[in-house]
Amino acid sequence: CPRRVWVIYGRIAVTVGLTVDPSQYSEVEKELHLLESLPVQVRIAAPGFEVLGEPEQQIAIRPGADSQPAVFYLHPEEVGHWTISFDFSQAGNLLGTAAVSVEITDYEVDVVSESRAGRTLQSGWDVQPADRLLYVRFERTGGQPHLVFTLQRAGEVGSEFQPVPIPGDPEAFALDLFGAPEALRVASRRGRIAGEEADRQLRNLGRNLWKTVIPLDLRELYAAERESWRNSTLMIVSDEPYIPWELVWPYGEPGSGWQDEDPWCVTLHLTRWLRHTAQHRGNPGPPGRLSLSALASLIPTDSGLPNAAKEQDMLRKLASDRGLSALGPDTPTWGAALDLLEEGGYDWLHVAAHGQFYEGPADSRSVIRLQDKRELAPSDLASPEIEGHIYRQRPGFFFNTCHSGRAGWALTHLGGWAETLISAGAGLFISPIWEVTDRQALDFATTFYGQLLAGQTVAEAVRSARLAVRKPGNPAWLAYSVYAHPNARLRE
Repeated sequence: CPRRVWVIYGRIAVTVGLTVDPSQYSEVEKELHLLESLPVQVRIAAPGFEVLGEPEQQIAIRPGADSQPAVFYLHPEEVGHWTISFDFSQAGNLLGTAAVSVEITDYEVDVVSESRAGRTLQSGWDVQPADRLLYVRFERTGGQPHLVFTLQRAGEVGSEFQPVPIPGDPEAFALDLFGAPEALRVASRRGRIAGEEADRQLRNLGRNLWKTVIPLDLRELYAAERESWRNSTLMIVSDEPYIPWELVWPYGEPGSGWQDEDPWCVTLHLTRWLRHTAQHRGNPGPPGRLSLSALASLIPTDSGLPNAAKEQDMLRKLASDRGLSALGPDTPTWGAALDLLEEGGYDWLHVAAHGQFYEGPADSRSVIRLQDKRELAPSDLASPEIEGHIYRQRPGFFFNTCHSGRAGWALTHLGGWAETLISAGAGLFISPIWEVTDRQALDFATTFYGQLLAGQTVAEAVRSARLAVRKPGNPAWLAYSVYAHPNARLRE
């Protein structure tokens, strides 16, 4: 794939192949552990270009030999710097995403095809695939930002829907939306509005998401297939860090006579994932098996949260009853937290603390308040020891904090804890994206761990936990954002 191409150039070819031995240079030749009996599907997304031909192809796996390449032809359309991405899947399981950058110039340049350095993708052969993958790309073409949706049923070719233009500033939209559920909770608690009224307003928020963010042709498809979607698994694989997909609340067009009684996070087994890393390099897919044998925790003793101590006791009892190693400092100062992360040895990290999202770059402003009110930010994890352990182990992270689940477009990439940890290789990340009380946080965590250790999938355990904390007038049951494979389970 060339790095630069003239806008009036006829077409360029992008070649994607799978090799037995990983290439030193190629961005799209990825180290995969695959089922040789099934083909790999690869789908291209090329903003700034017209895709000539089908955007999705299959690559046959040849035992002990390199695959035949898939070749995509692109016609340059809009001057600028663009990222071409490739989503890989096999038998309905997301393997991951690869990406290359290409500049379209307004002056003549030599078109020189070259290979690019890449990173490993992960196979999901050991887990039942999600019934549906919904890819959501954020693209800015012609000066207008859009969300582009592609739905892929397990093992089938994906279907793309009409792009949804985003009016105005999407970050401001998200900030307004995140504030609304918390305002409803406070108003209900203080008796300003009845709990039933708060629930109605919350439902209207979810319905507005359905109407304004989900494209019409996808809404029509959902209406036609609504019963088959119910209780199925859906993983949303997204570029954007803003939209609380958990809150989407479907209803029919005028005259249709139907409406869902609950949002997607209850009617579906719903999780999400991020396609890209910090600098637009593709993320590996989520693992189908998670480890919970060395449980680390960071729970400050001076947070002022009375139920945080009970959460610590719950984790210690869980570790004792299940024979898990219990790690983590009794007094989690900033330095002690960094020591724990650098030393590794954990396969699961649980945090119960205050969190805050400030204005500014999210990778330095989405913080956790540790002992003595010292703040830990995603940017503090820039360490070869920390990143190396996360990459090798693929641990789970449960941050039971306020706001730390929210992400934002940082200076060079989308920031926040979810992006930082997933791009490093985390296998799971759970956190609320708006405020919850520490009592609700304790109840959610207790139910989640109990169900997960009892053999439920991640998506099943999360839904059980949501229902356990659901109360009239309180949106805490919708607050938790879950990045994982919906059918992931703990290793036995």
